[in-house]
Amino acid sequence: MTTLIPWLAAPNWAEGITETLEWKTSILQSSSGAEQRVARRLSPRRSYELSVITAGNDRAAFENALARAGGMTWTIPAWPDIAELAVTCPVGSLIIPVITTGRNFTAGGKLLIQSAQGWLSRYEVADIRLVMSDRLVLASGTAQQWSAGTLIYPAYQAFLTNPPAISRKTDALMSARVRFQVMGANDYPAVNNLPLYRSHPILEHDPDWSDELTAEYNRMMLELDNGTGIPFRTDTAQRAFTVQQHVWVAAGRYVQGALRSLFWYLRGSQRSLWIRSQSNDLEPISPLNGNILDVQFVGLSDFGLMPGRQDIAIRLADGAYLYRRITAVNRRTSISDRLILDGAPVQVPLSHIVSISFMSLCRQNSDSVDWEHQTDADGVATISTTFRGVRDELE
Repeated sequence: MTTLIPWLAAPNWAEGITETLEWKTSILQSSSGAEQRVARRLSPRRSYELSVITAGNDRAAFENALARAGGMTWTIPAWPDIAELAVTCPVGSLIIPVITTGRNFTAGGKLLIQSAQGWLSRYEVADIRLVMSDRLVLASGTAQQWSAGTLIYPAYQAFLTNPPAISRKTDALMSARVRFQVMGANDYPAVNNLPLYRSHPILEHDPDWSDELTAEYNRMMLELDNGTGIPFRTDTAQRAFTVQQHVWVAAGRYVQGALRSLFWYLRGSQRSLWIRSQSNDLEPISPLNGNILDVQFVGLSDFGLMPGRQDIAIRLADGAYLYRRITAVNRRTSISDRLILDGAPVQVPLSHIVSISFMSLCRQNSDSVDWEHQTDADGVATISTTFRGVRDELE
């Protein structure tokens, strides 16, 4: 069926909207931990999961639409990208004056115009011919007049992944949980504006600490067990791979747009970047003198330099970072180690060193990213992902 049914029910923002982005990466991994990663999708699949509450005639219209068109293609609004008309647009308008920056309007895409939030509200679906920073140019004039305050959304073609489960609160009030998968390409500028270290970008953003962050040191263990004798276990890669969670609380359309561009750049699990350990791993006890730095003893010289724990980020008092590789570590006293660093020699007073963290070159551990919209994109969204270390010498 080709008929496009508009979805006009308002989301219940008390429970937010979950936007899921799903890339697809083929990962060919050897027993040594070396990887070859191939992206299988040109753009991610996008889905929206939300709850709705409707009452009265809106509820009846909602259920009628589900009964008639539950298996058809819907035209759904991009709820986080809502905008409002500032002026009245008469019948036949080709220009829709609206700020498009940070909103996913696309030339050749669709636009949903809605008088108010509700199933029985007036609406119109239009085709977008041109997108400018302060206006949309339509392929044909509007069929209705739209007053200031009218709701404007980018619109997608989508289908319901499962029949919504309806909870009847009363004979006139109901709620439902729905999940849509967007049909077609989901393009976005794949921009990486991060600083580089050893030819790979570095994520300098501090995670959100509202909840505990998880981490582990994953190993590639091979176990041979015949069920009767003593199991034989070997670490085939002979090294640990850092696995750690990172959480963003992104406030505002600009911040969310920049973060979205980063995820499009990473392409799920395909591309790698440097991730700090999120901890203060080494405590300096002397100034950084050229390429020499003395730190409190924490066992580093006992174990020696280890893959994945030889690159460090030195945070300075002015917010800047120095990125260095430890080329040697020696026991200096019973309570200190001396680090020999690569890179250009610099002089940094002890009082200017805020923290020192290990860094690992990582990729995302999953091709799926959940974007928890607590409001529209002018407000706040929470995004969480997990990074896994890779062999940086082979990337």
